[in-house]
Amino acid sequence: MNSRTILVGVSGGVAAYKALDVVSGLRKRGHEVRVVMTEAATRFVRPAAFAAVSGAPVLRDMWPDAPATLEDQYPHLYPATRADLFLLAPATANTMAKIAHGQGSDLLSTCCLSLPATCRKLFCPSMNVEMWNNPLVRANARKLEEAGWSRLGPERGHLACGMEGEGRMSEPSAILSEVDRRLSDAQPLKHKHVLILSGPTREHLDPVRFIGNPSSGRMGMELAAEADRLGARVTFVTGPVPDDHLPVLRDGRIHRVTGALEMLETAREALPSTDAIVYVAAVADYRPESTESEKRPKTDAAFDLKLVPNPDLAATLNAEKPEGAFTIGFALQTSDGETRAREKLRAKHLDGIVLNYPDSMGAAGGRFSYLSAATDAFTEWGALPKREAARRILEQLPTHPT
Repeated sequence: MNSRTILVGVSGGVAAYKALDVVSGLRKRGHEVRVVMTEAATRFVRPAAFAAVSGAPVLRDMWPDAPATLEDQYPHLYPATRADLFLLAPATANTMAKIAHGQGSDLLSTCCLSLPATCRKLFCPSMNVEMWNNPLVRANARKLEEAGWSRLGPERGHLACGMEGEGRMSEPSAILSEVDRRLSDAQPLKHKHVLILSGPTREHLDPVRFIGNPSSGRMGMELAAEADRLGARVTFVTGPVPDDHLPVLRDGRIHRVTGALEMLETAREALPSTDAIVYVAAVADYRPESTESEKRPKTDAAFDLKLVPNPDLAATLNAEKPEGAFTIGFALQTSDGETRAREKLRAKHLDGIVLNYPDSMGAAGGRFSYLSAATDAFTEWGALPKREAARRILEQLPTHPT
């Protein structure tokens, strides 16, 4: 990989110590690395430590004494204006809020206002689980993503405050891998159209009651975001999910649907130009034969509910897809996983199938395996964050020109 200029922003969180390994790893890759710290960050790790691993003085003061060079005189402009990548790790709630709202109240946030349009921007949240779950914090994270920032983490686990949950900054190895990918100019899916069916479906009995499942749509979101990063034009068809489980796409369209029949018809519209389809949606197997227009009142009497099968979306669309379109399905199983995945692979005429388990539903990760129709190889990937699983799944797609 060619040497790049990387500016690492370190804000005041316990995970600041992890950033030392990240900076060291970036320098070992041959990059020019500069570190800018908030005042709070210096309470956790001394600037001298970052100066040692980066090989350059740490930026921390908007008003340096006796600047000797133009760069010294304008630390909010240099090296920010020539950075190829800006990495914010850890990204605290306070610093995220400043950047999301365009504030320049310290050197780090002001550097962010000076980044060139070509700079890749990555942030790695780290905070208490209740802080991360605060709607205002989530809204700021979403605002950054909508402004072109990429997010890695946070991960679930034991936190320094003693709580358990999402809030841990991603490990240095994962951050370094993500930086490598962000700096890669390769876009193997450029000029490809990828159709992704995601999220749960809801089959309504009446306006307020439905048959559904706890799928969060996070796996589909990660697949869409990764496909977009790899250069694909993405059509994302999703059942009902929270807004923060929708991908931010630079080249694509998002269609929000409710039931299986609506998802099928929406996918059909995108089908003629599709090069690849990923069926990650948790589609309800059955729907009520009829839907009542008003809420059904509760009574003491029993009532019979007749269900009819929904169409098999993967099998139906695979029978209609363009010749050569590559298809990957998902098989969520509780037992006999490999056997049942092989059965689904054949029955639905898929090119590959991902096997996962109920522990992945609504979670940030899960256990995954992949079965290829072409080679009959069954590969166990083990426990992975969904972002990493998405990368491995999309690596299965053909990248030759259409």
